[in-house]
Amino acid sequence: MSDDSDDPVMALLATQRAVLAAVENLAGQVEAMQAKVDAMGETLAQLVAGSVGASGAGVGRALTLGDRFRQATDKEAAADPELRSAQGNYIVAQAIANRLHKGDPESVAREIARVREWIADQLDRGRVFGPGKVRGGEKGAVAVVEPIQGVE
Repeated sequence: MSDDSDDPVMALLATQRAVLAAVENLAGQVEAMQAKVDAMGETLAQLVAGSVGASGAGVGRALTLGDRFRQATDKEAAADPELRSAQGNYIVAQAIANRLHKGDPESVAREIARVREWIADQLDRGRVFGPGKVRGGEKGAVAVVEPIQGVE
């Protein structure tokens, strides 16, 4: 009887078995990592959905005017007497962003989100917005979105 350890076919089969075992081990590790990523994704989705607001509003902390603006729909903000003027300025800013970034919805979305946060931050600082307005300038009409009064 010959020794199988010198047989190249048997050595190749042993190598293939070892590679297959390593691949199966790696696949198991990938599945475990994917389960962790999925769990983190679910947690992140819950945070974004409102369990913890983007402004850091948590349990035991009253919502600020800025928090209310961040969370309100356009319709809710327009109906709220304390948010109505800020919402009007936000609508003007949306129109500007749509015009400036025409054909680039990602840029529009980024700009609108940035403006919404800026307005909310101004409200948190105690600033009050007047109605959205347009001023004439050397290069044509200019929309103005700015807080008009308040305390820092």
